[in-house]
Parts: sequence; structure tokens; C-alpha cells
Amino acid sequence: MSLVKQCQTNTPPDDTPPNRYHTCINSHHAVYSENNLPPLLFRLEAPPFDNLPPLTNLVENNQVVKDHDGRPLRAFPFLPRYISIRPAAWLLEYWMRTDPRLTYRDIKARMVVPAAQRPRENTLNMRRERQCRNPLALSCWTSHRRAVGKVEVERVARWSLDQIRYNTTMEIEYGRGAGRSPGDQRTAVRLRSRTLAGGAPAYYPLDLFLDGGEVHVPSQRIREALSLFWQLSERASRLRLGSWRLLPAEELPEAWRSGTQRGNVGEERDVEAGSRRSDSV
Repeated sequence: MSLVKQCQTNTPPDDTPPNRYHTCINSHHAVYSENNLPPLLFRLEAPPFDNLPPLTNLVENNQVVKDHDGRPLRAFPFLPRYISIRPAAWLLEYWMRTDPRLTYRDIKARMVVPAAQRPRENTLNMRRERQCRNPLALSCWTSHRRAVGKVEVERVARWSLDQIRYNTTMEIEYGRGAGRSPGDQRTAVRLRSRTLAGGAPAYYPLDLFLDGGEVHVPSQRIREALSLFWQLSERASRLRLGSWRLLPAEELPEAWRSGTQRGNVGEERDVEAGSRRSDSV
């Protein structure tokens, strides 16, 4: 587990860098933890991100801060000054969702170790997937793959239609309605978040992620993933299989079969292909 410590306001002298596993506390994430996760993690699809302020270089002591390679650090107000080489997966996910301009280069540039000792971008991707998105059944906001992948189908299979309507991956809690018919007895009343460490959940209003208060219309990508999930489930049902995951290779999409031939078995090696922007920092 990565360490999160309090940093001083001023930048520490260059001759006393922090520990390589040290992540500074930033006011944007200080109130959150594995037991109290940021609500943004549970938004199904990204907001528009209109009118983002222009990015500037990070300045400390009247000087532009540069990384080991002499490149200026970009000033993201939510990003800690120093970041562990093993950052918490939920923090990675939170940072990447906060501003779409953020790249792994920006994150790795704040690690105190030389470039050769920093984690590869695919390592950070897989940390987010295995330690955050998968345990919490979260969505992935970026995908540049042409065909819907197996991981995407596995994601949508875990969401209910109501979760999609409310643009969230939080659990939806229901209450009994006032109607007399059985169909009127379940009424959505609030959202319930999940935790990574078994803590008490937090509760939020149903419209937390509804832009303009309107029922969410899923993106074409999610509709395609849902359609493929239903097709595969129907094939599995016809073959009397308990799950689409039990389908033989010849019943899977061609793109997945090609992946199987490469030893990939339909898994996405780079789970979030859209984040593969730089592996040279």
C-alpha cells in the first residue's frame, strides 16, 4: 500500500527528496480514502469538461519546476507535488477522471526516482483496473479500440439498466412505492457507494450524475457493449450454457478469437488504451 503523507507548503530542497513511496496530501483528495471514495469514481460516463482553465507550468520559489529530464511540470491543482512510485489505484483513477488533459507523463514526472525506475504506463493501467475499477465495478471513460472488447462486455454485464439511466455505477437503493400493483412497489430512492476496505457506504441523491436532471442516454460505445452482451448471452442460452463466458471460441467475436490466437484470450493488454500517451518519461 502506498504511503500518503503531509507535505510542507514549500518545495523541499533538491538535496532532500522525499521517499520514493511518498505521496503528498492534496486538499482535493485529503478527505477521501479507501473507506470514503470520491463520488466521481462512480460516474458512469464522463461530463462534458467545458470551459477548463488553461494549463500553466508549475512554479515554486519563482521558478518553473522541471522533472529529471528538464521538462516543465504542468500545474494541475489537484495533483500532489510528489507522488509515490506505487500510487493508490483509487487515487490514480480519481486524478485521471478529474481533468482529461492529465496524462501518465504528468503523474510520473512527480515521482522522485529516475525514469528507468518509474512504473510503465501499462502497469499503472492494470493497477487501476485490478485494484479499483474491477473491485468496484466502475466504468472506463476512455477506449480507443475499434471493436468492443471482452473487458467492456464484462463491465456492462455488472450494471443494471437503472444504473445506466442514472449514469452511475453506485448501487441503487429502492423503496416501496404507493401503488397497489406489484410493479409499483419498487421505487429508486438514493445511490449507495462502495468502498475498498469494508467501511460504511456513503449515500447520494439519485440525480447526482444526471446533467440537467434528465435521464441519462448512454453513449454509442456502451450501447454497443450492451448489445454484444445480450447477443452473447442469447447464444449461451441457446446452447444451454450458464453464462456467455462459457461460450466456445467459435461463438465469440472474430476480434476476440484473433486475440486468443495471440495468447491474449480476448483480454485487453492495455486496459485503457486511450491512456497510452507516453511511456518515455
